[in-house]
Amino acid sequence: MSIKTYKDFLREIFPQYEQVRKVSLNAGFSCPNLDGTIGTGGCAYCNNSSFSPVAATEQSLLEQLEAGIKNVKKKKKEIGILAYFQSYTNTHATVQKLRDVFTPVISHSDVAGIAVGTRPDCLPSQVVELLAELNKTKPVIVEIGVQTANNETLKNINRNHTAECARNAALLCKNSGLAITAHIIIGLPGEDINDFANTAKLVKDCGFSAIKIHPLHIVKGTRFAEEYQKGEIKLLSLEEYSKAAAEVIRIISPGTAIERISAESPSDMLIAPAWSGERDKIWKLIYC
Repeated sequence: MSIKTYKDFLREIFPQYEQVRKVSLNAGFSCPNLDGTIGTGGCAYCNNSSFSPVAATEQSLLEQLEAGIKNVKKKKKEIGILAYFQSYTNTHATVQKLRDVFTPVISHSDVAGIAVGTRPDCLPSQVVELLAELNKTKPVIVEIGVQTANNETLKNINRNHTAECARNAALLCKNSGLAITAHIIIGLPGEDINDFANTAKLVKDCGFSAIKIHPLHIVKGTRFAEEYQKGEIKLLSLEEYSKAAAEVIRIISPGTAIERISAESPSDMLIAPAWSGERDKIWKLIYC
């Protein structure tokens, strides 16, 4: 199986750097399905503290950036910095607010470019135009939470958007010259290999440059944690997940970079499965 790595993808975008590392940032945004814009409660599986190291930070945005740069450059000063707006939905604001947030970061002399994590329903044309404008200064990567192509699942997990919304947002970004990364989840309740394949086909059809493939894992402080404890959610085994991930990778084509195939939740927050962060084991089974 021919696989394009995320390092290969970053070298294409940042040829002037031998290596590029992400610095996670929390810009203080919320999510539309948390703050009542379209819903409350958030995604059924999501607790930002389980995946973002700055989810609960009290530092200002530029303080976070400076601390992150210092940490990354301890060992290698010539590393390129990709400032990653990771926590919550980072285009859930007015265009002017977004301009005020993004401009100081992308203008920083040590920053090679920015990555913006967001939802497909928070990428209207005006926001995409701003990102495309910034992309002329330094590269902008838009990371879009697709999760699944199954609209019934999207409703059940409280995403409050459709797969068609994800398709439209991805194509709008792509046609505006922006690199795009898809986030998907394998193992959502009620889904099977056909659903995983359909999600992969959506990613391929939209021309995503990269993908993060996550196994469904249960973390504290979520609706899924409550349902799992009641025995209402059945998780995939390591072997089942690896087989499904291999099929997804086969479908999306060799040109799509694989950024992630595992989860990295802290042990004190992860409920199950215990293997979800074991990247090497997952890769070994994918290659089998």
